[in-house]
Amino acid sequence: MWLINCSNYTLEPNEIDGPDAKPYLILSHTWGDEEVTFKEFTKYLNTAVEKKGFDKIRGICQIALDHGYNYVWVDTCCIDKSSSAELTESINSMFYWYSKADRCIAYLYDLQPSSGSFHPSKDELRRCRWFTRGWTLQELIAPSDVVFYDRTWKPRGSKNELCDVIHAITDIDKDTLMWPGKLPRIPIARKMAWAANRNSTRIEDKAYSLLGLFGIFMPLIYGERERAFIRLQELIAQKTNDMSLFAWRDIHYDRSQTEYSGLFANDPSWFTECTTIARIYDPVIPSPSWIMTNAGIEITTALDWSEISQGYRLYLHCTYSGVDADQDDDPLVLSIWLRKTSSGFVRYKPNEVCLQSQSKTRFGYSSLLSIATSLTQRELSDVVRFYHPQSHLLNSAISFSWKDVASPELVCHQTYHPQHLWDHQQRCFFTSSHSRFIGLVELQISNAWGNQEWKRTCWILCGLMMPTISQFSEWAETSEAGLRPWVMVIKQNDDGSLGGLEGHKYGDLLDPFRLSTIGHKLRARFGSEPPTAGDCVLRYDAQRCLEVSALILSVSEQLQKGRTIEVIIVKSTIS
Repeated sequence: MWLINCSNYTLEPNEIDGPDAKPYLILSHTWGDEEVTFKEFTKYLNTAVEKKGFDKIRGICQIALDHGYNYVWVDTCCIDKSSSAELTESINSMFYWYSKADRCIAYLYDLQPSSGSFHPSKDELRRCRWFTRGWTLQELIAPSDVVFYDRTWKPRGSKNELCDVIHAITDIDKDTLMWPGKLPRIPIARKMAWAANRNSTRIEDKAYSLLGLFGIFMPLIYGERERAFIRLQELIAQKTNDMSLFAWRDIHYDRSQTEYSGLFANDPSWFTECTTIARIYDPVIPSPSWIMTNAGIEITTALDWSEISQGYRLYLHCTYSGVDADQDDDPLVLSIWLRKTSSGFVRYKPNEVCLQSQSKTRFGYSSLLSIATSLTQRELSDVVRFYHPQSHLLNSAISFSWKDVASPELVCHQTYHPQHLWDHQQRCFFTSSHSRFIGLVELQISNAWGNQEWKRTCWILCGLMMPTISQFSEWAETSEAGLRPWVMVIKQNDDGSLGGLEGHKYGDLLDPFRLSTIGHKLRARFGSEPPTAGDCVLRYDAQRCLEVSALILSVSEQLQKGRTIEVIIVKSTIS
């Protein structure tokens, strides 16, 4: 870093962690007209001293000399912004540089001289532009010693002395203001909320000015605009499993926008309601872990299925401080809505955050989920086609309707493949409206009392095909012309082969690559007449059997229910 020598107004390098590191004061201010640049300070000092911005340099140098220091750092002229490498290093190091300064001088050019009380009032400080800027947030938090000066360079109080007033203006925790070392223990969303109402000249600086608060280092790409804030959240997500990162709400949402989004916020202002976010520790529910992928976040957790018509709830392991003070046994917890797509999940209703008692949360089983961090056009198209009937529902999914086994002595268990295309909540496969789709339901029927000697398995295969010309005319009458579903039922023979799938064995059905190949062979076999029904007989004992049948609903019924396969299992006697 470069430091200004207050005795002769020259710049000198400083190895901040080296044995010969120089003690220094650091300036925090808001930029105005005629700021002095690095080039002007080093090459044209004679003319630079005439600029308005030099008054701030002169002012902090005098304060440093008065307090026994000979070096100061000022961001306007101590960074060579013509060097992208130096600019990147400086911005990534700035929080650290402020924390290492012996004292930070916060110059408030719009704070009038004292006319009475030495300390300024809350209203006086709130009107200062310094409390509205993005960069000054870390400049307030990082140094342990901050002294505020008014426009005449008179001291008006330190951060510690004005702690209550600053807390009231900024919502920053008093403990964090007094002891910056506690910053890593603050929830992500709460730190974001501190920046929610602050502005910056460049859109990218909304993200870059927060790097130090989260201990993040990232390259600067001016011109990426809102993408900078997304990149910041991606890097934060790689360092922590603090789910308050997803507790934002789109406060600018209106009905003309899509109801879907990714997991990451577009702007710090979306965290404006998170100033009291607190994490919840539950010794039974494990804290989730996740990894960032090119498709979003892969997270191992359980979703809440309590309101099927809305979607799934993602439990965020956090709440608002104080709301559950009297409910330790049944805390109020935050969650957000998700909906399923063919590639995973997307956020639903980004303008809402749910708060409900944990006892009302109905968790499914924990599993590995893929959630989009930013919404792609494919994911948006997928979720809109499925959840909105007016947008070609029949081309979006294949649902299943089950008739229960009419016997208390039997248990029927279903598993679905490919698992990533099955939505347990809506009981359907996402087909992506593609003729290469093929889905498999494994149906295991066993004795209710655990008799392992009696266990039968069959499989229901389904997919899509283009209808023939004659069939197409039938579909055209529905205004839902498109791919036609097919279904077949197969079972395992005594020799281990699969009836109806010669050359294939059980394991082939569970491998998505081999299953896709099976689908290709079946479509070629069907030709122009794909099956709309299938059945098989499973022997139950010497005299009894189960008849499993699957039938695709008629076109007229599909208009009401969407593409649906009705599965019926009945008990009968062997003749």
